[in-house]
Order: sequence, then C-alpha cells, then structure tokens
Amino acid sequence: MRIVALSEVLPGEPVTNRDLADQFGLHEQWLDSMTGNRSRYFCRMDTPSDVPKSTGDLAVEAGRKAMADAGIGPEDIEFLILTTASPDHLMPATVNLVADRLGINNIPTLQLTSGCAGALQGLFTAQALLANGYRQGLVIGADTCLKMWPSAKDSRQMKPAEMVNFALFGDGGGAAVVSAEKEGPGLVVEHLFLRGIGLGRKPAQIVKWFGAEGAVGGEAMGEEDYKAIERYVPDIARQILDELVKAKSWDLAEVEHVLTPQLNGVMTEKIRESLGVRADQAVNCVAETGNNGNALPFIQLRRLMEKIEAGSGQNGRVLVATVESSKWIMAGMALRHA
Repeated sequence: MRIVALSEVLPGEPVTNRDLADQFGLHEQWLDSMTGNRSRYFCRMDTPSDVPKSTGDLAVEAGRKAMADAGIGPEDIEFLILTTASPDHLMPATVNLVADRLGINNIPTLQLTSGCAGALQGLFTAQALLANGYRQGLVIGADTCLKMWPSAKDSRQMKPAEMVNFALFGDGGGAAVVSAEKEGPGLVVEHLFLRGIGLGRKPAQIVKWFGAEGAVGGEAMGEEDYKAIERYVPDIARQILDELVKAKSWDLAEVEHVLTPQLNGVMTEKIRESLGVRADQAVNCVAETGNNGNALPFIQLRRLMEKIEAGSGQNGRVLVATVESSKWIMAGMALRHA
C-alpha cells in the first residue's frame, strides 16, 4: 500500500490556554503545566459558513483536500473509510453522508468507531481491501468535542476528570488517499500491525451515550484515567517500536522520522525521551492542534511530508506508533518515503 496524498483540517481560529481559562474559569498555569498544549481548535456554530462545524464537515473538507492533492476526483475512489469517535448521528452513518457530499457513490463505505489508534485501524482495513483487488481508496479520520461541552450545567462546577477534556482535546480532520500501486511519490507502507490488548484491562477512557434522558445525577459524559494512561502508554509505545525495528531490521537511531503517541504536549515529550527518540527525529503537533483523536496521526503524517518535501531525510525510513487507551489497542507502521 502506498499513501499517495494527505490532508489536515483544523476549524476556525486556535483556542489558547488563556481563552479556555477565561471561558471556563480554569487556571492558565494549570493548563500549561498539566497538558503542555498551547492551543487547540473547536467547531462552533457561530463561525462563518465556510468553517467546519461538525465531524461530517471536517471529514468532507479533509477528503476533498486529499483528493485534490492526489490529483483525482470522486470517480477514482473505489472505497471510503471513516474512523471517528464522534459521528454526527447514530444513523445514518456519517461516512455515508460524507460520501454523498463528496460525490462518491456505488462503492463500499465503512465507518469504524475508534479513538487514538483509529487512523491506523483505517489504514489496516484499507490495506486488506487493496490486497483483495481494489486499486485506490480514501481513508478519513475526524473528531469533534461538541457533544462533550457542558450546556445547562455550570462549567465552573466541573470535576477535574471533566475539565481535563477541554485542556487535552480539540477538533480536526485528516485524510489519506491510498493506492495498491507501489511506484510513485508518497509513503510506501512496508509493515503495519494492529492488535487489541485489552483482555483483563480496565478502560482508561470512557465516553458514554445517554440518549434522550441525558445524564443521571450529574454523571459526566466522558472520563479519563490519566494515571493509567501515564503508566502504561510509554511501555506500550516501546513495545510497538521494538516490534517495528525487529520486523524491518532497522536501527532506531538511524530512522529519520518517528511519530509517537500524542496524548498531550507533556506526555508526548516524556514518551519521546523514554523511547530514546531524538527531538530531530520526532514529528509532533499535539501541543499546537490539541488531541484531535482520529485525525491526529493523519495530521502528523501530513506534517511529516512537509518536512520531507523541505529536504529533510536521506534513507526515507519512518516509524509510527499509536496507542488507544479506551480498551487498549496498539498499532504500528513502518514506512519509506519515495
């Protein structure tokens, strides 16, 4: 599988820690030290008409940009995959609304409910389709936090487990055009694995569906076990990189670019240092974009391509590690840029 083109979409203007502190009564210094994130982006209903306002809007824009970058049209897409933790509706599936808006029809459409490992889940699925006769497809990752925002409840009374979502997460979309043709520019996928490792493990991230009755007794819609994430994600990331370098017989120190898990700016740096990944190898963006879930690895890959196009790189080796803590998924990918 070859990744032919990539895109990123961030809605509106960046929301700084000062902005969050003013709006939600939080402490700017707490946001700085807790997350290391400087900004993030949110879909809002009061933005101009051309700014994305939903998961579907982000996915459509990401898909359009990726196809334009690849120089293809809707008629050239043979399958469409959307990975998201925040679909616009339970039904119809957001992927089918996205296909309609992109002018795509008469092909397989798949929607994967996923989190931080979602982009690689989508690419894993795409690789299987390409191995079975399809020639070219579109994989999109998109997420929004709209459903997580407080409404009637006073935001200043939120518990820390709820407040952290505003500090860590942001909205965004990203996409990849993938091809079975190995020749040509882009990123060739040389090894890709995906593995659920949640047996006997408690979920470290939960987002609940309350339905028409809403939350019971002020229960939060989402919660994070940040201590579990802090404890286990670095070790899982190490396992991913170890498996990748062993599979490819690569020396980690000689790999040009390494994309590590991106929960937030603080933990990203801790993981990078614990893995022995040099700052010049790392491709990080979460401190600027916020953790935009399924979109984030696509955005990392897009920024990787910008570095490559700027002349960074000799041997073309790239490693990608993603960890999903909701019920523990590990995924890794080894690439070479053409």
